Amino acid sequence: MPATYYAIGLALAAAFTTALGMVLRHAAAEAPSHGESGAQAAIRSIFNWYWLGGTLSSLLGFALQAAALNFGSLLLVQPITVLSLMFTLPLASRFSDRPATRWEWLWASVLTTCVAAIVVYGRPIEGAEHPAWWEWLAAVLAGLAVMGVLSKIARQELRRDRALLLGVTSGIAFAYVAVFAKGLVTRLSADGVIGVLTNGELYGLLIAATLALVIQQASFASGNINQAAPASTVTTPVVSIVLGLFLLGERFSVAGWGLLVIGGIIVVMAAATVFLARAAEE
Repeated sequence: MPATYYAIGLALAAAFTTALGMVLRHAAAEAPSHGESGAQAAIRSIFNWYWLGGTLSSLLGFALQAAALNFGSLLLVQPITVLSLMFTLPLASRFSDRPATRWEWLWASVLTTCVAAIVVYGRPIEGAEHPAWWEWLAAVLAGLAVMGVLSKIARQELRRDRALLLGVTSGIAFAYVAVFAKGLVTRLSADGVIGVLTNGELYGLLIAATLALVIQQASFASGNINQAAPASTVTTPVVSIVLGLFLLGERFSVAGWGLLVIGGIIVVMAAATVFLARAAEE
């Protein structure tokens, strides 16, 4: 039981630092562009103090998440990190002088409730922690393919939809960060530093984290943080669940109609994400 409490506490700390990192990096992306192109503005933003503080906060969030995964399962920790949405709204209001509306709070609450319901109702059963290399490869290639398609579509969309699509894309990358982190911390506990250095989880984690942060920064440069952040934050646990099912061999305790209920909850989550993005434009 104490291990569960440690996992919950560390996951909550990860949610807060992740939210702070997103808000700070979005503040850097919103700095005046002086007629620059989107790419030039994104490059300039990385030399901003807000960007530096936000990146350090996001990296701390990764570390706290990995520590939480050392004490709890992927499907316990990931839903808790969705609470970063509830931290993001007041923090974003503080940095932008734009108070969150009641509709934004409503849809953020719906998202958080849905993710919690998936885990509580579905009662997932843990599976393998270290899949075979070819299973990792297949999962990574599938993720890269989906992210590539979404990124291509995002480049052709309007500004508001681009932020949403890039947010989803970064959320997929963050899901891979979580799965790699889970394998990393368990291998570190079992095999030590040598075991970590001679296996792929560490290198996959570094690549996935870098990719996730770069895409998320692009989403911040494309629209309001209350459009980009929910898409990223909610996509991560959903994709983590998919990876848990098909890569780690985890299963839900429910079956039949119960699986349809979980599917319905996911649909509600997707709709709530769109509504939150639209509410942020008003």
